[in-house]
Amino acid sequence: MKRPCLLAHRGFSEAYPENSPLAFQMAAEKTGADGIESDVHITRDGELVIFHDASVERTSNGTGFVKDHTYEEMLALDIGGWKSPEFAGQHIWTLGQLLDFCREAKLLLNLELKNYEVFYRDLEQRVIDEICQRQMQDAVFVSSFNHISMQRFKELCPDIETGLLYDKPLLDMEAYIRRSNADSMHPRYMLLQYQPELVELYHSRGMKVNTWTVNDGEAMEDMMARGVDCIISNRPDLLCRVADRLCGK
Repeated sequence: MKRPCLLAHRGFSEAYPENSPLAFQMAAEKTGADGIESDVHITRDGELVIFHDASVERTSNGTGFVKDHTYEEMLALDIGGWKSPEFAGQHIWTLGQLLDFCREAKLLLNLELKNYEVFYRDLEQRVIDEICQRQMQDAVFVSSFNHISMQRFKELCPDIETGLLYDKPLLDMEAYIRRSNADSMHPRYMLLQYQPELVELYHSRGMKVNTWTVNDGEAMEDMMARGVDCIISNRPDLLCRVADRLCGK
């Protein structure tokens, strides 16, 4: 059985605060994951920051939207205490810091552009510049639920792989992907169980199948048996153990 690429969703987010430096570090130190999946927004003063939600309430001690905060205001937020008091004092990273960490740790990065609740001007080019400045085009692939953004991204930089995130069944997927320049499809994993023919369809188009967020061992086994190219999980430790058992190290 082919071993897929294994990614830690928002870092090792099952055990540590999502998208925190600690979650990224523990994914590298405590699991055999090939890389990390994470998310990028733009602050009011133009800094690219790593955060999942468009607003900060769920995973910090702050309120409001990322787009309305300056970088210094975002940096002042505690992004660990919501998970457990023992993680209090964790603070955000910039995209540059995450890229540098992945390069040093030799990890792949799947970066989701969070530009569908808030439409950030020039987010695509800003991300491209950060990646190319570090010559990490082969170590990063991007994705978004905003498929127009991914089309634009690929036109701006053909050297970086793009993926189309989606979480609901879509009509006539064969016709839909014919119009796309993306390198991969990123379906929620149960959509591949609902429409198992999609894996073959995507592969026939030369596209990778990168699926999320697979946290159950049985579902991990199922996705590997279906031949997906990448699995993204909050539980990268379990994911790696399942892959070792089924596919070898």
